Amino acid sequence: MTMIDIHITEFYNDVARILLSLYRSFPRQISLYVEDISGPDTPDEYGLHSERHLACFNTFLWLKEEGLIRFEDIERQTAFNHCVLTLDAFRWLSNFDAVEGGPKLVDELHLAIREGTSDDVEQLIKSLLNAQARRHFL
Repeated sequence: MTMIDIHITEFYNDVARILLSLYRSFPRQISLYVEDISGPDTPDEYGLHSERHLACFNTFLWLKEEGLIRFEDIERQTAFNHCVLTLDAFRWLSNFDAVEGGPKLVDELHLAIREGTSDDVEQLIKSLLNAQARRHFL
């Protein structure tokens, strides 16, 4: 991985953390704070959020555009209120390998985040995005 790809690694990790947070509370709608996903924010002297915070904020927006999450409103670029997984995201995370008897994808994702293996997180999120893309083209 190059330094140029760091933002993509952070994107995959943000996606995973957002989806796991919403899975844990599903089907209840919750307020989810950007800092809970990206870590503490250090606004500049003008009160503008850090690049890291804004990247995570935009990941939320992107997930909504792609049909994986829903939310009712945004609180000053800090929180997403009444946020919940869509049915597609819930199905994907709840999926398990019935033939192999493997764990649900949500369990694999949780383990990958807990173990700190960005490559595993990336592969799992890529499989979600590929499944989502195939659904749009069918």
